[in-house]
Amino acid sequence: MDWSFFKKKPLPPPSNKTEPSHQEENQDKTTSGPDISVPVSYLKRLIPVGQYLDDAALKHLKIKSCQFNPGMVIFSSGKETDSIIYLASGEAYLEVNNGNAQMVSSDTMKALYPLSSERFHHLTAIAKSQVTVLYLPRTLLKQPQSANKLPAKLKINETLGQNVFAHQFMDNLTQGKLNIPNLPDVAVKIRQANTDTIGIAEFVKLINLDPVIAAKLIQVVNSPVYRPISPITNCLDAVNRLGISATRNLITALTMKNLIKSRTPLMKKRMQEAWVQSVKVSSLSYILAKLINKVDPEEALLAGLVHNIGILPILIYADSLPAESYLISELDEAIPEIQGQLGSYMLEKWQFPDSLKRVPVSSENWFNNTSDSLDINDVVVLAKFHNILASQKKGELPLINTLPAFQKLEKKILSPDLSLQILLDAKQQISETMKLFTG
Repeated sequence: MDWSFFKKKPLPPPSNKTEPSHQEENQDKTTSGPDISVPVSYLKRLIPVGQYLDDAALKHLKIKSCQFNPGMVIFSSGKETDSIIYLASGEAYLEVNNGNAQMVSSDTMKALYPLSSERFHHLTAIAKSQVTVLYLPRTLLKQPQSANKLPAKLKINETLGQNVFAHQFMDNLTQGKLNIPNLPDVAVKIRQANTDTIGIAEFVKLINLDPVIAAKLIQVVNSPVYRPISPITNCLDAVNRLGISATRNLITALTMKNLIKSRTPLMKKRMQEAWVQSVKVSSLSYILAKLINKVDPEEALLAGLVHNIGILPILIYADSLPAESYLISELDEAIPEIQGQLGSYMLEKWQFPDSLKRVPVSSENWFNNTSDSLDINDVVVLAKFHNILASQKKGELPLINTLPAFQKLEKKILSPDLSLQILLDAKQQISETMKLFTG
């Protein structure tokens, strides 16, 4: 088998030709042929498969392939499949039901993501050039349970290999030598308060125990984010305006900035950057939750804020070490491999509800799918996607249509074009939210 198609190829010049017509007789070609051998180095780059399996498992994967000529239909929307499908070589169009199409080329980052990963194809794929696709068993997506269950025990990812910083951090953590940050007292009391027992008046008294938080809560309720009809001047009116659940989530969010403490300028900068990112994702989670109308917006706001909370203990630990005792490259390698499970561990410790505890691990992978219906994890995934879409790293994103979170949305709620409009329309609201949580 000639594996030259794994090599980088230059993009062809733009063509003025019209898109090829569908050839239904060629669609959904069978994958019943013999298994093929694929270099492990290539499989390790595939997302999410390469993140789930070690080298030995990748080496023994049952993989099939098919080739398609220009104009042939690779698969059709609505057809059932038992495979995860990757574009190994060539160029293909992905069409949605309204006829809009996006192109994927094998020499771009998007080809490392599946063209299709769900039980039923949500798109139609058509070969633009000579195309080779790989078929991997969908059962692979059911193997890793870390996205669906909270980690019973923190463990280091094998991909970190000889990363000294990561091993030292995990050793200190498992031996109880690290102090995981705790929520401020007022946030803990508010989260634990049973309003059925103490009533709303006593609940408000708990808030007023911290005048700074009480003032901040009133400021938030009077902000353009909530747009009250008339100004609110006291906590009781603020709680009545928001409701108990939203107030509880907002106070938790407002107190979390107090966890950011550092002794060195470098780590202070890293912590502030992580906080700003979490606030942006939080803002977008709130906006998308209101648009989708399936998830409580205030809970989505808090979920976005804690989606990367696991980075905090890692940076605090690095801040405590002499600068010469570890490599920044080791820190950067360790963060994405550790922060998800560590974040869920922290939210478990903080007694967050199960729906929020899963957010740090569930939002790490674009193709995690924790439920059949859209949930808060999906909203945060979509918020992260839109946050990166607005950044310089948008070339690293998969096509939004291929995400399980996107495919659970009702038709016309969101689209690639609408995503750009949402970012434009939300710019002012994100700015206002940033002021509230970073000021």
